[in-house]
Amino acid sequence: MNKDMAKNMVLFLLIGISIFSMVRYVGEVRESYRLKESLTQAQNQITVLVEQKQNLLQDIEKEKGLNEQLTLKNSHLKDYLRASKHKISRLFQDNAKIKDSFEDVYAKLSILKAENKALIESRKRLYTENEQFKFKLSSISELKKAIKELKNHKRKSFDIEIEGNRGFLIKDGQSTAVERIKIEVIPAQTKE
Repeated sequence: MNKDMAKNMVLFLLIGISIFSMVRYVGEVRESYRLKESLTQAQNQITVLVEQKQNLLQDIEKEKGLNEQLTLKNSHLKDYLRASKHKISRLFQDNAKIKDSFEDVYAKLSILKAENKALIESRKRLYTENEQFKFKLSSISELKKAIKELKNHKRKSFDIEIEGNRGFLIKDGQSTAVERIKIEVIPAQTKE
């Protein structure tokens, strides 16, 4: 039974290889027909191109006469071109100057926009502070407190201001030290 099965497998394998070979052969035959057909087309194109070459040679002879006329015109146009190049270079220089001035104006405009935005923010802040003061000073008790604060402030302003930090490292929420001070602790050397 194993021999029959092995024979069948070999038979199927040979049939598969035969079918594959036949399909491949048919494909190769078709490809050779396509190549022959493209070869005949290429030969036809070659004959057409040879005829066109002859026509072009005749046209070249005609063009030589026109070329001499165009050479004269070309010399005149070269002079005109030199003058035009000079004008164009001046225009490019002017354009570069205008671009530089435009960039300066744009930079100034962006600065002005930033300043305008800062002023708007400052105005909003002042407006809210003003509204808070109006609200605060609308009641009598708050008004009395504000008057006391002004009196205390007035008395303090008459006091003599002493230069320096008066011993404070931080005063009114800000550091009084001009530079940061680094304190290093070095142990003393002992004699042993």
